[in-house]
Amino acid sequence: REGQIKLCHAMLDALYNKEVALCDAGVGLGKTYAYLVACLLWQSQRPRALWQPVVISTASVALQEAILQEYIPFLSSVLLQCGYLSKPIQAVLRKGKERFVCDLRLLERQRQMAQRGDRFARRTAILRQAQDCLDLDKLAGLSGFDRRRICVPEQCPRLCPARSRCRYQRYLRESNGPDVSIQVCNHNYLLADAFHRKNGWRPLLRDYQAAVIDEAHRLPEAAEQMLTRRLSAKELHQLAHRLEQQHLTRGAQQFHAATETLAAVCQPQESDRVLAERQVPYKPTQERQAALGALQTCIDEQLRRYQARLPTSLRHQLQATSETAALFASPQEDWITYIEYEAASEGQVSVQFALCAVPRNQPKHLYRLLWQREKPAILTSGTLAAGHDFTHIRRQLGLHDGLAIQTVQVASPFDYAKNCLLVFPSSHTNAGNNPHERLACQIEQLIRAAHGHALVLFTSYDQMGHVYERLEGRLPVPLFKAPRGGQWFVEQFKRCDNAVLLAGGPCWEGIDFPGDRVSLLVIVRLPFPVPDPVREARRQQYPDLHTYIQAEIVPEMQQKLRQGFGRAIRTETDSCAVAILDPRAA
Repeated sequence: REGQIKLCHAMLDALYNKEVALCDAGVGLGKTYAYLVACLLWQSQRPRALWQPVVISTASVALQEAILQEYIPFLSSVLLQCGYLSKPIQAVLRKGKERFVCDLRLLERQRQMAQRGDRFARRTAILRQAQDCLDLDKLAGLSGFDRRRICVPEQCPRLCPARSRCRYQRYLRESNGPDVSIQVCNHNYLLADAFHRKNGWRPLLRDYQAAVIDEAHRLPEAAEQMLTRRLSAKELHQLAHRLEQQHLTRGAQQFHAATETLAAVCQPQESDRVLAERQVPYKPTQERQAALGALQTCIDEQLRRYQARLPTSLRHQLQATSETAALFASPQEDWITYIEYEAASEGQVSVQFALCAVPRNQPKHLYRLLWQREKPAILTSGTLAAGHDFTHIRRQLGLHDGLAIQTVQVASPFDYAKNCLLVFPSSHTNAGNNPHERLACQIEQLIRAAHGHALVLFTSYDQMGHVYERLEGRLPVPLFKAPRGGQWFVEQFKRCDNAVLLAGGPCWEGIDFPGDRVSLLVIVRLPFPVPDPVREARRQQYPDLHTYIQAEIVPEMQQKLRQGFGRAIRTETDSCAVAILDPRAA
C-alpha cells in the first residue's frame, strides 16, 4: 500500500537520523510490516562492529505472539527469497523470570504432589506437562499456587546444582546470542530494563540500538503502573511472613502488629463502605503518621539487628518499603498520594487498602528512562494523534522540544464513506423515566434493525449490568455479557454465527471482530476518563478547568473513542453501522 510505504520511509528516516518518530497509522494499514522492514533494512546496512539487536515493545500478548509466529517468519521467508537476507531472522520473546519454569523447583513440587495420591492426579498431570513447556503462560490449567511454587525464584543462586542443565539458563544464553536481531517484550519489561540501567543494575535486555514501541498510546499507562509506589496491608503481611521463614519470629510479630495498626487508621469512613472500589486523596493525620513512623522503626530494627541473616532480596524489599512509608509519613510536593480501597471479601471485617504515591511529573521520569539515551525510536499506534495534533501524546511521553522528533500520520486504507454508516439515534423513547430502560429500548431497536451481529461498548460495568438484565430474553439472537476478565464470553460470542455482545474495558481495543460478526457497533457513552486523585492533582497545573479539559480530557476521550470505533471495520470488505448514543457526540 502507498500509505504503508510512506510510513516505512518515515521510520527509516528516524532510524538513520537518530530521531524519535511518532507514527499514527490508521486501522488496516499494516504498520507492523512497515516497522519490521524498516528495522531489518537499517540493520543490514549497519557496520558489524556497531551491530546490536532492535527491541520491539507491545502492550498485548496477542500482538507479541503474532509478531513472533506470523509476521517475522513470513517476512523472513520473503526477504530470503528476494536476496535481502542471507539467513533467517532470529527473534526472541523476553519477559520476567517469574513466567518461566525452574526445573529444580518443578522436581520438588512433583515429588510433593506424588505423595498426595490420586486425589491430585489432574494437578500432577499439568505439572508433568511443565517438563516440556518452559513458558508458564502456555501451561493451561496451572493453578496460581502451583505457578508460584515452580517459577524461577527472584534470586537464582549461582551455585544451583541444576544450573548446567537448566532450561531457563539456556533460554537466557540463547536470548543474548550474537545472531538474535529482534527482542520482543511488553512495555513494563522495557521500562523495567530502563530502570535497571538508570540505577546501574544488570540490564534485563541485551543492549539494543533502536526501540520500536507498538501500541504506544498504552505506554503512559504502563509507566504510571511502574512508577507508582504502593504500601498495602496484604504486601506488608507477606513481608512479615518472609521474616517468619527466616525464623525471625519476634521481628515478624512486630511487623504484623505495625501493619494492623496502620490498617486500623487507614480504614474508610462509614459512608465509603457502600462502594466496591474507591480512590480518595491521602490525608496525613496524626494517627496515620504515628502508625507509619512505627512501621519505619520496625523495619529499621530488623535491618539493624538481622543484617547478616536477611537474604539480599528481602533486605532490598524492606528498604524499599521503608522509603515508600516515608513518602506518606511526610508527604512531598513531587508526589501525588491517595488511598485505594477494595471491598472486603466475604468473612472479612476490614476493607482492603493500599497507600499509593504517583510522581507528579511522570513525563520527566519517562524522559530520563527512555529518551535521555538518545537512541532512535519508533512509536506507533492507530491513535497517537488527537485529530491531527500530537501535542497531548508528546506531553504524556515526556518528548520535549529539545529532542529530534518527527511526526507522520497515515490514514486507514478502508473506505469508511462507502462501508460505514454513522448513526446518532434520537433519545426519544416510550420507556418512561428509567434511564436504564430507555437505553435498553434504544439498543433493542438498533439490534432488531441490524438483525443482530452487534457489539455494544459501555464505559461503566454497572450500567452494562442493568441494561443486560433488561435485554435478557427480549432479543431474537443470543446475548452475551463480558464482565471484568470475561474473555471466555468474548470467545463464545466469536463462535456464534449471529449474537450480541455487551462489553467494556479491554474490548474497546485490541480485539479483532472481522467479517459480519460485528455489523452494528453501539457506543453507549463517549469514553471520557473517570476523575481520580491523580487527575485532580494534575489539573492544578492549568489556569482553569476549561483549559485542563481541552488539553487533557478531550484528547484522552478522542483517543479511546478511535480505539472503540476501530472494532467496527477490520478488513477492506467489512461494513458496519456505528451508533453513538451519547447526545454530546452529535
